[in-house]
Amino acid sequence: MTNLTEQKQKANEIRKAGDFGGALPIYKNLWKETEDKFDGAGLLHCLRKLKLFDEAIIFANELIAKHPDFDWCRNEVIWTYISGKLNKLEEGAPLEKVVQTAQKIMNLNPDGLAAKIVIFKVLKSAKASNDWELVNEWVVKIDPKSLSTEPMMDMSGVRDWSDQSFWYNYRIRGLVETGNPNEAIALVDEISERYPKQRKLFLRLKARSYLILNNLTEAEAVYQNLCSVFKPDWWLLHEYSKVIRDIGRKEDALKLMYQAASSNSKLAVMVSLFEDIGMLCKEMGKNEEARAHLVLCKNIRYEESWSVHESVLDSINELNKIIGDNNEPNSIKEALNICRSYWKDLLGEESVSKSRSRDKRKIRKSLLGKVSLGLMDRPFCFIITKDDESIFCFKSDLPSGIEDGGRVTFDAIPSFDRKKNKKSWKASNIRK
Repeated sequence: MTNLTEQKQKANEIRKAGDFGGALPIYKNLWKETEDKFDGAGLLHCLRKLKLFDEAIIFANELIAKHPDFDWCRNEVIWTYISGKLNKLEEGAPLEKVVQTAQKIMNLNPDGLAAKIVIFKVLKSAKASNDWELVNEWVVKIDPKSLSTEPMMDMSGVRDWSDQSFWYNYRIRGLVETGNPNEAIALVDEISERYPKQRKLFLRLKARSYLILNNLTEAEAVYQNLCSVFKPDWWLLHEYSKVIRDIGRKEDALKLMYQAASSNSKLAVMVSLFEDIGMLCKEMGKNEEARAHLVLCKNIRYEESWSVHESVLDSINELNKIIGDNNEPNSIKEALNICRSYWKDLLGEESVSKSRSRDKRKIRKSLLGKVSLGLMDRPFCFIITKDDESIFCFKSDLPSGIEDGGRVTFDAIPSFDRKKNKKSWKASNIRK
């Protein structure tokens, strides 16, 4: 007995000192001899910390069957399943597999961080699969009041979303997508002012809710608010224009569509906008304008190897019968130039040229900052300036031997965040 007690004490001390490899064989011997719940929990803890998940998962199944009511065992099993099974699932893993794995963990009643990780894994997978009924089922498994309101740093170095604002986005979007617009509107009204950085997205969901209710007047009011800023997003202008079109104010709708088209240079993302413009112009008897935009839409889709809607092809043929096909644009460039001339005529030269202006920002030289390395498995990090600005940086561009928090001098060159579709900065010429 004395020898066992000494071995237990030794294993515990070694484990607490962080020497999991040294403690592991002692725990294995103790488990073989005693099958004691403390020895089992210590053994699984070491296996998990050493990332020996093949062995850990098999042992976790055995341990939870023998000691289901011991909290330390249960918590070790939960974290083993999270680290060794749930987090090992690839980004595009089948939703059924994600739910099955997550439910096995939830059956053990995880709390705190463990519960959040499991539930958010399912929510992310369900959203990617467009399964909003499942989102609604799982989002209520955690109280938003238990989630952090601290914004997290994203890949562009911006502190934006918090766990709590993510939860509300899942909840409100789930209500909208499953036909519960009144609940969605009430929730947006309750929380949108708490999250100024997400307010635009929450108000957009409110506008969509009014559209489900066929309340075009209220939807228009929300979109008008969203698009009253200095430079509204092109896709918001597009959505706004469709509401105005459906109300019956076609000239106003066309102007908004042209404003949207002229405010973004990425043609491929605007094919639906060009199609909507073409169809609206056709309704209004603006046949040349209609054909130019529909041909632009068609040619972009061909270039991207995307299918072209039959309605687009049929409309082009109809228009060619009316106005003749001799002057039909032969290329994207030709069609775009024609379309831009129509945008300029309706919006004015200054508006279109401002929208198409290039990034003229100059390089910011010899800035000072501290390196924030972040997760080790990511190829990028950030440099935080004295003004708390986060500048994107590839770790391969850092000076050798730099550590987290190390001070550096660098230049910031103009860049573009494709994910957020906005201007950003990238660190260059980094030196100690």
